[in-house]
Amino acid sequence: MELLGEGFAKAWQLVTSGDPVVFHALGVSLLCSLCSLALAAVLAVPYGAWLGLARPRGASLHVFLLRVGLSIPTVVIGLVVYAFFTRRGLLGHLHLFHTKAAIVIGQTLLAFPLLASLVHGASASLDPIVAESARTLGATRLGTAARCLSEVRPALLTAALATLGRCLTEVGIAVMVGGAILMDTRTLTAHVQGEVSRGSFGSALAAGLLLLAVAVPLTLLGMRFERGRRA
Repeated sequence: MELLGEGFAKAWQLVTSGDPVVFHALGVSLLCSLCSLALAAVLAVPYGAWLGLARPRGASLHVFLLRVGLSIPTVVIGLVVYAFFTRRGLLGHLHLFHTKAAIVIGQTLLAFPLLASLVHGASASLDPIVAESARTLGATRLGTAARCLSEVRPALLTAALATLGRCLTEVGIAVMVGGAILMDTRTLTAHVQGEVSRGSFGSALAAGLLLLAVAVPLTLLGMRFERGRRA
């Protein structure tokens, strides 16, 4: 209890004083996670919608592979990205190792199967009459898909928030390919791990409090969108 008390006191002091190290880590976390979500969405949203709406032959195999992707540990994704971007890797000449770009690439790989799975689930549950009505009114395939996705906007927003939260809270990729460099590539989760390993519990707890400060509003927003979908 003494450790927790001292840790909370130190953490509160760091947060309220605007500690530059902790808040820089927050900025890196938000930047990398938002960029990863945006990049993943470019492919995951149309891909998931295609699986759910068109239901092509072999769709069950696609869904199976997406679920396999969901079960891959973040450290394994980190290893793959490490193998490509380390100095001796295939793409080592790009000099992306231990950069924010490497973190974004790794987190995009993490985000894609989750976002695609959630979009697939939302679009597959849509009443087929929506697509039929759009086609009857002369909508193109793209227009029909857009109409269907507009009907499941709350579910899509919930999917985006869940994916963002997954990226914000991962640590394996951030440490392995980002390097957790202080005031450069260190994310909040990497900061927690690094500070605990060197015995600075208060600083680690401060990062944890900031993570909660981000996670709670995301959860509340997700719940609000979910209620909107059911209404």
